[in-house]
Amino acid sequence: MTVAIKLTGRLYGEIRRDLERPHAFAHERVGFVFGRVGTGDASGKLVLLTRYHAIPDKQYINDPTVGARIGSDAMTWAMQAVYHGRVAREGLFHIHLHGYKGETGMSRTDREEIPLMMPGLQSVGRDAPHGIIILSLDHGSAWVCLPGDATLVPCGNIAVVGAPVQVFDRSRSL
Repeated sequence: MTVAIKLTGRLYGEIRRDLERPHAFAHERVGFVFGRVGTGDASGKLVLLTRYHAIPDKQYINDPTVGARIGSDAMTWAMQAVYHGRVAREGLFHIHLHGYKGETGMSRTDREEIPLMMPGLQSVGRDAPHGIIILSLDHGSAWVCLPGDATLVPCGNIAVVGAPVQVFDRSRSL
């Protein structure tokens, strides 16, 4: 099964502006973007991203061993947001930016730590998609847990709809 993500150019711009802001001690910023499963074709699923939540500066933990670490307040907020969005079947995606050009993926730290968030999000929003999105300066990659499935599935592409349209295609490298 293939999974694709779509978001508006306006939302993409909002996310990029926030993730590119400097932080007093974190080397990168983290945010959450909401999404829900939309209608796709028979062989795949479509996840529509709807809105963004920036992690407040005070919710970062000063940990020089990683690019950014968020604390329990940020995770509590995320769990509550998913719980309150469960009627709309709106899930949450961890998102951050790797500051280089080209196709990106999860770093070793990303692979070890971010997927551990998914079971908690799924426990309060089991009818919603949850996942991970990592952007580079000109590309993006994503992994999604679809409703009812704990497996992180790589997305074939991320499409930014607006002017100009952008498609970050990974389907050839999967």
